[in-house]
Amino acid sequence: MLKSYIRKFILGVSLIVASATSFSMSIGPIYFNQRIDGAGGFEEYTIDNETYNTTRYKIQVKPVTSDAKLQKEMEKWVEVYPKVLTIPPKSSGKVKVLIKSAPNTKPGEYKFSISPTPLTIPTLENKKSDSKLAAVGIKAPLHFSMGLSAYVGNLGDIHKDLKIEKIKSKDGIKFEVDNKLKREVALEILVTSKKTRYRDVLKVKAGGKITKAYPEATKLEITEASTKIELKNLY
Repeated sequence: MLKSYIRKFILGVSLIVASATSFSMSIGPIYFNQRIDGAGGFEEYTIDNETYNTTRYKIQVKPVTSDAKLQKEMEKWVEVYPKVLTIPPKSSGKVKVLIKSAPNTKPGEYKFSISPTPLTIPTLENKKSDSKLAAVGIKAPLHFSMGLSAYVGNLGDIHKDLKIEKIKSKDGIKFEVDNKLKREVALEILVTSKKTRYRDVLKVKAGGKITKAYPEATKLEITEASTKIELKNLY
């Protein structure tokens, strides 16, 4: 049975360091997609430490642009709390991100990245070396970045400039999305039945088109009457 509240981007990575240390984490939601002029935009992210080790993460949100001058300006827009997060084994932690653009910022879409990077933590083995504990290995940091989109100004009407068509067939259900907005959008798809409940998120770039099929009704042999695949939220 799939989890009932999945709005996460799952990342699983194994690293062999000293005695085969393994890293595994997840972060969600996988989008920002908010207007950042005026009062600014706010999102809270959940980071799951899926390992059996306490892990400390350094949280960074950085601008993504080739314009060096703009990058320095955008760095001032971002507030992250906390900047360092320690999560016990098999537990989760929260990170708050606020992005507020400067007055008179040019309307448009602005890109950022969020990076929860595990910090290097020394590990000790109970082994004698001159009557002291000897450090025999380290947990290697894993670098990972997830893209985020934000925008300034009115870049279109999400109810008029976003065309979404839901098509049913013998092979399941699919969504065809045509995004005529001048910014990225995120669509939350909810799949429910007597045995299944989970969420999927589709990210569609400005001016982009995407088709996503959901053949769950066929694969799980669930009747159409008991299965709902519907658009839940827009961001």
